[in-house]
Amino acid sequence: MKSGLIVYLVGGAQLPEDFDLSGQCRQIGYGADRVELVGGSDGFFAVEDAWHHLYVKGCGDIRLLVAQTDQSCLQALHPLVRLSG
Repeated sequence: MKSGLIVYLVGGAQLPEDFDLSGQCRQIGYGADRVELVGGSDGFFAVEDAWHHLYVKGCGDIRLLVAQTDQSCLQALHPLVRLSG
């Protein structure tokens, strides 16, 4: 079963174009087969949309990470929340 991670950015933050979201998640200890973004102009608008996308792509274990960024690294604000799996 594939794992999926939804990163919800708070505060309307925008990620730089060269920001490696999957790499940053692994670096802070939250690795997954697929990583999707909610918030900002690059990602999904709602957690439900990102969850559905991961589910359709075959992810059974989907978790949510609420985080903020300072343009160079990702900081988790809360522990992971299991959405399914």
